[in-house]
Amino acid sequence: MMTKLRSNTAMALLAAMALPALLVGCSTDRDPGELFGPSEEGTLVIDAVLLVDQALPTIILTRALAPDEPFSLEAAGESGASIVIREEGGAEIVYVESRETLGTYFPDVHGSIVKPLTKYDLSVIAADGDRLSATTTTPARFAIPQWLLLDEDGAGVRQELARFPETGESTYVRNSLVFSDGLLEARFDRPDVPAFHVGISSLDLESDFVVDLDFLDSLDLAMIERAASSPALAGEDGTIRLPWFAIFFQGRYKIRIHALDENWYDFVRSTPYFNGGGFGTNAGEEFERPIFHVEGGIGLFGSAAVDSIGLFVLPRE
Repeated sequence: MMTKLRSNTAMALLAAMALPALLVGCSTDRDPGELFGPSEEGTLVIDAVLLVDQALPTIILTRALAPDEPFSLEAAGESGASIVIREEGGAEIVYVESRETLGTYFPDVHGSIVKPLTKYDLSVIAADGDRLSATTTTPARFAIPQWLLLDEDGAGVRQELARFPETGESTYVRNSLVFSDGLLEARFDRPDVPAFHVGISSLDLESDFVVDLDFLDSLDLAMIERAASSPALAGEDGTIRLPWFAIFFQGRYKIRIHALDENWYDFVRSTPYFNGGGFGTNAGEEFERPIFHVEGGIGLFGSAAVDSIGLFVLPRE
């Protein structure tokens, strides 16, 4: 029997406790129960990811539930906690609890932006006096200058894709691509980070399948998700190949590539959910439980820098 924890992507994207804003390509319905033992029951669980040049995140604070108890924020949400994030050499941001959603906390000052190459310390004191702490150092800013459609063999460039900084929302129209026609690749100057994490999200929630799935019944079709996440990717040569088989639907897609801090990297590479599929991975190890880098609890307090591309996927004729 295993402990059930909160599970919600992207994003961006815990997969075992997937973050709502992030992913980033992770399901909001994941059940991470298989990752933890009964001894985790009652443990504080932190859910917070800082993204460079974006506002400080919402924080979710819960308790791990008993193995036989279905997860909900009503059951697991931790109320009455004192939460502070301290920026190295800068501000101290106090969080206040939502009046509407149990276990959800917001910064009390709007407009605080996450800085690159900066240390952030998290301090949590629960209502019963239990304490949780964690630290992350944010990566440098990360921009991908080239998103490319390559020939089928990857030898030549067929099209350089439009980017959000130049074309805004029209990026989706400019990047109209036929499903599985050519290879998708991101090329960049590799920053000094341990790894990367990719999230793929279908934005048109009523769009039809882009592939023929007549061999599946209606229940199987209903279980196909509109988001996917990669393992931890090395990107050693400054390239990441983006697989078509993670795409099932027509319409608009956003693909995000996150340059990870050590905390996020260790969580992804030690979580079984991420370590499969055809993205490729630099993990390769077997872990009994995820690596958390949290004192007094479990979960993720990590950071990343992120860039993204928009596509419009068309079916083959």
